[in-house]
Amino acid sequence: MSESFDPVRDADAWVADTGLFVACGRQQNNKYTALERFARQNEITFVIPQRVYDELGGAPDRSTPGQTPVESAIDAGWVAVADELDYTNRVVAATMDAVRTFIATQSNRNEDQIEKADTALAGVAAQLLGNDATVVCVVTTDLDAGDGVVSALEAHGFEDRVHFKNGFELIEEIT
Repeated sequence: MSESFDPVRDADAWVADTGLFVACGRQQNNKYTALERFARQNEITFVIPQRVYDELGGAPDRSTPGQTPVESAIDAGWVAVADELDYTNRVVAATMDAVRTFIATQSNRNEDQIEKADTALAGVAAQLLGNDATVVCVVTTDLDAGDGVVSALEAHGFEDRVHFKNGFELIEEIT
């Protein structure tokens, strides 16, 4: 990520992973409320892949009765579930494949062991850039996934249009 990039000023789309929300905890947690405040103050809607939404659906019983933290965030408008991925889109499919390979290489794991939610981050970012987003900021707590998304999308012609923000660093900055 270039030092001159200011995600709040420069990104018009934000894609977030499961780890960001897990790190924030329940709705009553100060990290969760800080993330909500950050999103509202900066008019940001975090877009999450369907796979991330599915992962976040099993919130602990201590959450607001009848509603998970992600459902509350969606209802409040600062989180949205991405459109279904268009796997027939060459850039979406190739980007997801490249991210899987990148993560496997960096983590010394077999590609079959890479979480599908990590590759879905790349697919959503590619789809947003292919539609109307000018600059996308991917927020993830998985460093390999974040670096992989940037590398894969830059290889597909999106230089300086995709950036990675470490989710743990974001939480630290806003709390």
